[in-house]
Amino acid sequence: GICSCNDNFYGRRCECDAKEANPAEEEQSCIHGNDTKVCSGRGVCRCGECECYKREAPEEVTGKYCECDNFSCDRNDGKVCSGPDHGKCECGTCLCNDDWTKSDCSCKKSNEDCVDPRTNKECNNRGTCKCGQCQCEAKGDEQYTGQYCEDCPTCKSQCEIYKECVQCRIHQSGPLDEDACNQCSINPIGTSDFDVTEGEQLCVFIDDDDCKFQFKYKYEEKEDVIYVVAQNTKDCPEPVDVLAIVIGVIVGIVLIGLALLLIWKLLTTIHDRREFAKFEKERMMAKWDTGENPIFKQATTTFKNPTYGGKQ
Repeated sequence: GICSCNDNFYGRRCECDAKEANPAEEEQSCIHGNDTKVCSGRGVCRCGECECYKREAPEEVTGKYCECDNFSCDRNDGKVCSGPDHGKCECGTCLCNDDWTKSDCSCKKSNEDCVDPRTNKECNNRGTCKCGQCQCEAKGDEQYTGQYCEDCPTCKSQCEIYKECVQCRIHQSGPLDEDACNQCSINPIGTSDFDVTEGEQLCVFIDDDDCKFQFKYKYEEKEDVIYVVAQNTKDCPEPVDVLAIVIGVIVGIVLIGLALLLIWKLLTTIHDRREFAKFEKERMMAKWDTGENPIFKQATTTFKNPTYGGKQ
């Protein structure tokens, strides 16, 4: 399958005659425009025509001067023209399919991927759809995120939004005055039979009087309305009996004092008994001398008068 040329002939099909060939003219015919490289530097000039270098499939170099290829186009996620599903590369330029646009065919023309199926709104009216993706906008301190701009980490939750209206309308409490309460965007429904079913969101808060109140809300897609149902009663802690606490503290202090006195009395009694026993033991062991003391003298002394002879 390969031509073996006779003498003075060359080329892939032996089409070139070495006798008639002019190397300078052949090389010039393989240069495109103002390019200084033969065959754009990606091939060899044979018989006045460019023979492009072979590359590993599916990459290939084409064109009269090897100026084109199917791999040097813009890429997205490492894929040429964002992959075959988006477009193909021809002579260094992406030719996008009907549903895609942009230089790398990464931009989707349709906005259907930006429509939230739950609300049927494009980016939930909180952003713009670009290339099939929602670009969420910031509104003050509210920064929305998510595929459809449905999440807002810095925003108040739905529970916090409805909290004050439930407080004032159901429990007649909270920070809202009468005028502000009448302007609430919701009209909660009060009920004593409070159960949370599937699709409902439960909200639980502690009121200013330390009582727990709860309510739930649910979005009805067909009616495009939110229903808020609140429990009529609050769960309040039992009041603290201050008098009982004071009396208990006093009794406890008295009992502790008495206990300390009893312990002190017991310790002193034990100590005294030990000292008395020690004294008795030492007294019994002492040896007393019952003889007459040699230096002891009677209190009376008898003298005789020498001049008295017993005469009267």
